[in-house]
Amino acid sequence: MSDTPKRTYPHGSTVEPVYTSGPHLDPGFRAKPWWIMIQEHTVEKEFAANDWAINRLDHGASGLLFYVNSDHYLPRVLRDIKLSYINIGLVVEGSGPDVMEALLHHAHDDGNSIDGLQGFINIDPVEIAARTGVWHEEKMYDLGEISRLAPSQFKYMCCNSNFFGACGASAATQLGLAAAHLDFYLDAFGEVGYSQYWLALTSGTHLFEEIAKHRGIRLLWARLLEEYELPPTHLELYSETSTMHQTAYDEHSNLLRATSAAFGAIVGGADSIQIRPYNSLTKDADPEGERLALNQHYILAYESYLDRVEDPAAGSHFIETKTEELCTEAWSMLQEIRALGGIVEALRHGWVQDKLDAEVQAAIPEKFLGVNIFPEISQVLPADLQLKPLKLRSEHQAAHNDKEIEPLIPVRWAANLELERSLKESSK
Repeated sequence: MSDTPKRTYPHGSTVEPVYTSGPHLDPGFRAKPWWIMIQEHTVEKEFAANDWAINRLDHGASGLLFYVNSDHYLPRVLRDIKLSYINIGLVVEGSGPDVMEALLHHAHDDGNSIDGLQGFINIDPVEIAARTGVWHEEKMYDLGEISRLAPSQFKYMCCNSNFFGACGASAATQLGLAAAHLDFYLDAFGEVGYSQYWLALTSGTHLFEEIAKHRGIRLLWARLLEEYELPPTHLELYSETSTMHQTAYDEHSNLLRATSAAFGAIVGGADSIQIRPYNSLTKDADPEGERLALNQHYILAYESYLDRVEDPAAGSHFIETKTEELCTEAWSMLQEIRALGGIVEALRHGWVQDKLDAEVQAAIPEKFLGVNIFPEISQVLPADLQLKPLKLRSEHQAAHNDKEIEPLIPVRWAANLELERSLKESSK
């Protein structure tokens, strides 16, 4: 146990137990205390995806997120699902306008009101460039086409800033990059679709920072709208518990990590939340892991009463102060990125990559619960699980030297420690 009254997060910010002064902020909150409980599925076979969806809805999911391509036949995937009662998310590979049009046709043919369709479609050229190293200008035109198709309540202007979190960004850096992400689209599209933005964040185990981070993005959004002389509007905020903090060893500890992460996102005001199954590293689409992930939502709602409060962090001097500090740092970072020409140019220049690499190197932990702290010595990992170390940036750059943009590197903090332990055990 710690013998000091202060704790320090890996990226350097201090958590103090007593707060005596702080700013009064009004970041806004989701419209209702309830949040949307999302689970995701990669569609391979349409009817199998439909069976999965019906099962997840029967277990209490209120949102479904499908990874689809424009060749999938949506009526098979969405058969017997009343779209007016759930939130539907579509991450699209291929033609986004084709998928959006297919969703609207299905909703109409199935007797659903288009005006009652709730959810989002995920077409994000910035995230695609950061992940693959290739800028697809045609995706910007896809967003323009979708603006003509999407009903006013359906979100389509997507900022997948969760990817920056998955690549090791600190709370302030994730906010700064998220602000630059939003700024890029506001600059490109102006008032077109500005009420149909949605933004994705990751939520980790550093509870107070996560609350402040989720509250902070709404303050930054309001400030951006003011700069662009646009009326205030709600920013739809999706959050997912970070796989960055998950371990393959002692994987049941991931239940606790994800509960802490989800608590931060809920109290911070996320509109929709996906809790990653505790065993997602070792098993793919596991029914038990998915069921327990939904139960975590319901424990936080029914047994912790988080579905009965609005902005419970308001008035906490520490969290209000932390929110202001993160926003100040993020806004300063946005100005640096603007000076480079925007977030795409910052990616092209390697500025984002340098920033994240420095933060990752400074924050890599030397100890991790269940891996090299209080480990379960008798645990044997699945034979088909291939542990890989964190990628060295020099090797990553060499592998992608033909790309116009150096792709970002996803991070899992326990990766090196797990590989080290596995090699020691196999050598005995």
